[in-house]
Amino acid sequence: MSDDATTAPAPVPPAEEGAALTASYQVQDSGADYVEAGLLVRNGTARSADWQVELRFNGGVTGIRASSGPGVSVTIRGSGWYLLSGTGQLDAGAQQSVDLRLTRSGGGEHPAQCTVNGLACRVN
Repeated sequence: MSDDATTAPAPVPPAEEGAALTASYQVQDSGADYVEAGLLVRNGTARSADWQVELRFNGGVTGIRASSGPGVSVTIRGSGWYLLSGTGQLDAGAQQSVDLRLTRSGGGEHPAQCTVNGLACRVN
């Protein structure tokens, strides 16, 4: 896979009911130069699991700050392209909330692509 942010994202299979991990992204507040959003990752399996959420924004998003109780790391993959990972496994039946603050120079409240471990997230 190329790290070139101009590469069009591949089609993403939808998350299925009862899938191992699910995630939802929801905008909470926004202004001319920022967006505050929440990301909720849920583990619907009977075992602990690692998770990664990939967010790709088409334009205007220039930075991201993430905060979470149990811990999250952020990797910048390219312009508007971010990979968020739990710093530990998510317990069976548990969920993790991540608060996001995006800086932007234009549009870009909602990601053009959001996946958790390769399956589509719900975007509100």
